[in-house]
Amino acid sequence: AQIRLRYDEFSIEQQNVISEILSRPDRQTSIVSPSGLFRIHFDTTGINKPDYFPGNPNSLQLSLDSLAIAFDSSYNYEINILNYLPPPDDEGDGGDDRYDVYISRLGSRYYGWTDFEARSDGKYKSYITVDNLMEVPTPGINGVRVTAAHEYHHAIQGGSYRLGPSKDLYYFEVTSTSMEEFVYDSINDYYNYLPTYFLHPDRRFTVTNPDGYERVIWNVYLQERFLQDEGDYFKGLDIIKRSWELMRDDYNRPAIEAISLALAEVGISLKNEFNNFGIWCYFTGYRAKDGEYFGEGNNYPLIRPISTYEFTPPKNSYMLNIEAIVNNYLVFDLSSSGFQDTLVSIVTNGDIESGAYDPFPLIDYEYSLMTEPEEGANKIINDYYSKITSENIGYLLEADIFNNEVTSGGEVTREIIDYAFPQPFKYVTNPFMFIPAKNNSSGYASLNVYSINMELVYSQKTKIFTTDKIVVKWDGLDNNGDKLPTGVYIYATESDEQILTGKIVIYYE
Repeated sequence: AQIRLRYDEFSIEQQNVISEILSRPDRQTSIVSPSGLFRIHFDTTGINKPDYFPGNPNSLQLSLDSLAIAFDSSYNYEINILNYLPPPDDEGDGGDDRYDVYISRLGSRYYGWTDFEARSDGKYKSYITVDNLMEVPTPGINGVRVTAAHEYHHAIQGGSYRLGPSKDLYYFEVTSTSMEEFVYDSINDYYNYLPTYFLHPDRRFTVTNPDGYERVIWNVYLQERFLQDEGDYFKGLDIIKRSWELMRDDYNRPAIEAISLALAEVGISLKNEFNNFGIWCYFTGYRAKDGEYFGEGNNYPLIRPISTYEFTPPKNSYMLNIEAIVNNYLVFDLSSSGFQDTLVSIVTNGDIESGAYDPFPLIDYEYSLMTEPEEGANKIINDYYSKITSENIGYLLEADIFNNEVTSGGEVTREIIDYAFPQPFKYVTNPFMFIPAKNNSSGYASLNVYSINMELVYSQKTKIFTTDKIVVKWDGLDNNGDKLPTGVYIYATESDEQILTGKIVIYYE
């Protein structure tokens, strides 16, 4: 792409060689998509013949029809629904002014790419090349579909917004990868990129290596956050589009500045939003919550903290640093209190200027966690307080998660109960029963369950949960992993020689 954009800087001899190497593919024939907007160039025989339905005798026709529909669908969503400007026509290259798609053998791992060429008016036309087999993590026609959504948005970006892919390349990929999810929500090829971000949330958001595919999660967040919080499907999508309009209006404007301005236009601070984004990214995998945060979050990896600490009262301090437009996750084991509590502090650096321009300085800060308040400290919950000290404190923001619940300086009351719940316990509706126990420093209690005839049916050392009630949980299965018959049972929990007993009713239907 860079060679194409700087073609005039080469000698005549070099240009001749480059023109031959970078010329458009030559295919045996072509068809026009049902919308009339795309011309699909392909071979009917040989190594470049498309085959997205291997083993099907009608694979060639199915492959062509499905690919054409995929590009028509991508155009309809990105241009007609999201209202992006279409890319300029190609001045007759490829046989007419339709957008050209070439099917070629690119090799395994490759989905496709978009090539840009200079137009006579200074804008950039383009064409897309798609692999003919799609031997990729999402193989076959579904790989074609996400490629169409992804690559056509590249054509939009380079043709109508930021002339050619020459600046902020990561944001080209962030947006194009998110289009895969927005156009084809059920395919989810973008899952393959997420581990790179979730393993490195402390890496500057604007970094150009890796390419940006993994930061797709930011655009997914913007769309889902406003849908969930305000019931507005398009607000987040409009903010994304507005960022591209702001880059189009000022070619030298960095993408992160455009994102910040697009958010500011609807009254939102990038620092605050990125901090909230950090909260969403914590509640994934087994921590995902139904109806909250990412709708597909249970399929996402877990975020990796920069460090885990064992807190010992009354105060611990830690010297840290943070890159620009980053979330640092600090995890604290608070078990020294006698409760199996965990605190996650998310520290956000919202320094837009350092995120956009070299030399990308880090911010040094001291994070202190304490059990007694002091001047400048922030109350987290109960008897825990935090304090951030830095010469650049204005760029930093903190959010806290206590025992997997977002906190805001409130109180947690742990109720000591004398009953098990839910009652009666029904296997068809209840995954677990919660049984009272006494808290202790180890965080574990022995649970024994007996039949009404005092036959031991279950015995296990199990974890004590100390959120709002102090309990152990049991799935209702006996020591062999079998469901118990309907009846009354007796439980006994023992913790540091403190024993609690009671009755439970199991209903097996």
